[in-house]
Amino acid sequence: MELDSAPSPASSQKVTFARGGGAYPLWVRFGEGTIEKVDGVMVLDVGDAVRGVREAGS
Repeated sequence: MELDSAPSPASSQKVTFARGGGAYPLWVRFGEGTIEKVDGVMVLDVGDAVRGVREAGS
């Protein structure tokens, strides 16, 4: 699992390496910016989830 407050090329390399080793990597983002899509890597954007909840409550 990789946690990021901002997009990082190093993080992309880490999850790609883990996937290549047979892992099922999860990349969690909780800050600004977006995460590039990486085949075989699950991405959870906590910021998008929070925005959705806020908008639903408006």
